[in-house]
Amino acid sequence: MSAVNLTTVLYRQLPEVYRSRDNPRRNPDGSITAPGDLVKLLDSFGDLQGALYRTILQRYYDIFPDQESVDDEGLQRGCQPWVLPYLAQLLDVVPLSPLEEGQRTELADAVAWRQRKGTPAVAERIAEAVAGLEVELQEGWRMVAVTPHPGFALLPAPSFGERELVFEGTVSAATPGLGPARATHPGVPNGTVDLRRASRAVRSGPTDPTAQQTKFNGVEVMWRQAQRHGVPCFPGAFQDVSARTADVRTPDWRKGHVHPRRVVLHAAPFDGYFAPVATVQWADIRDAVLAGTPLPEGHALVLTTADDGTVTLRARDQGIVKVRGVIDLTVDRRWRFERIWFDNEFGISVGRVLLNGCAFRTLVSHVIGTANAVVEARACLFKNLLAPRGFVALEYCTVLERLVAEALTASDCILMRLPHKDLSEADTDVPRFGCIRFSRLPGELPDPPMADGVPSTLSVVEINCTFNAPVFVADVFGEAGCGVLHPATPRTIRFGAEDGGEMGAYHELRYTLREQAVLDKLSGYLPVGIEPVLVPDSSLVCAPPRVTS
Repeated sequence: MSAVNLTTVLYRQLPEVYRSRDNPRRNPDGSITAPGDLVKLLDSFGDLQGALYRTILQRYYDIFPDQESVDDEGLQRGCQPWVLPYLAQLLDVVPLSPLEEGQRTELADAVAWRQRKGTPAVAERIAEAVAGLEVELQEGWRMVAVTPHPGFALLPAPSFGERELVFEGTVSAATPGLGPARATHPGVPNGTVDLRRASRAVRSGPTDPTAQQTKFNGVEVMWRQAQRHGVPCFPGAFQDVSARTADVRTPDWRKGHVHPRRVVLHAAPFDGYFAPVATVQWADIRDAVLAGTPLPEGHALVLTTADDGTVTLRARDQGIVKVRGVIDLTVDRRWRFERIWFDNEFGISVGRVLLNGCAFRTLVSHVIGTANAVVEARACLFKNLLAPRGFVALEYCTVLERLVAEALTASDCILMRLPHKDLSEADTDVPRFGCIRFSRLPGELPDPPMADGVPSTLSVVEINCTFNAPVFVADVFGEAGCGVLHPATPRTIRFGAEDGGEMGAYHELRYTLREQAVLDKLSGYLPVGIEPVLVPDSSLVCAPPRVTS
């Protein structure tokens, strides 16, 4: 209910005699052009009542941290973020997710999780809610090789999703020449791999008793494990169920999984900036962008011009938009780009650019000047960043190959090569001045650092920088996971930023903090002594195939 509606309600509640004596301004035809004094008085009352109404309404929405709805004014309403810590205290919950949506789920499902504490279903649900990951859980005790017990009755093979015909008799009629079929029964404990068959996940139907449901690249798929005793097609993946000797090593992403006191969570690697929601050709939008003309309604990109003349081009929805085609900004403006992947060369002839959440194959700036930054980037990924006559300011950025700048400031960045001042590959001069802090460098600067024969004042705060090498999920620009830190990356990079997060382009997406939050949260929801392990699993990217024979 808006303040205008409240004013109307109050006005209608008055007796007719007061309404008729009001003094509105009218046209010659009798129509009202301006309200009277009584309406103006009630309008002030309506403003106050409207504020009280919205305050009471918001108090109601603050009770439900995980629900959002549209009120009668058409506004999206939900629990305010500042209320979440107070609700957490009320429920004795410690929200650990770095994502606001994850914290809301932690509060909303706190009671349900406690009721089923210690079960695999809750462990999987917590991982998916806290980190926004799609995980597949394996209990370590199920992978430990055990001695078969003679005399125990086996369930029928269809109970494990396999066909009955294959396991009838001592020799398989359906697969002649493969020898005794009894050993292939999926219910038999078996520590020896059956080299005659391949073990992997295959698609299944909802009537299959062993069917499981998992999201593969955002698509829900029903699947089951086929040929449990066979050779694993993807060793170490969620599809690997082969029995092994217990691994008593300290667990990490690659070892210590096969143990009765472990729970292994297989998670698909993050895509980073390389899962675009749409692809746009630069030739189709070039004229509109350079002229500052808004793009058509419903376009994947939104173009706006601020009062100070800054032109902003950003993705309309959450996610990133891929722009193809060679770009050359020839209009002297202040440009701002957000959540865009530029797959070809991006050139700047005049003006300044502000970047946030973007990926560039090659950015070349021909702008001269060191008084102000000609390229100012935050949370961006570059393959090459070349500004030989300009000042570059980077925060939470990753540069995979060359970085050339006249002057440079870099904070919380990952630089795979030392920055240079000139385009020549043989020239070892560093930027003329600047500062590098809380960042990764491939090695120390030359001693002394030089720039065109003059000592450079570029400083590196070595006490908070690191020279360790990062490990990326992918290091080829354009591939999913390019620049995303793998769990094998040293902690000095994964948690080396000034605020304790990860260095590099995906700092604000909080990938490493989300992974760590899962392990911290599960430590309070698993039985005593059970240790969770998070393992990157690229086989979760593609859905299992269908059985054709």
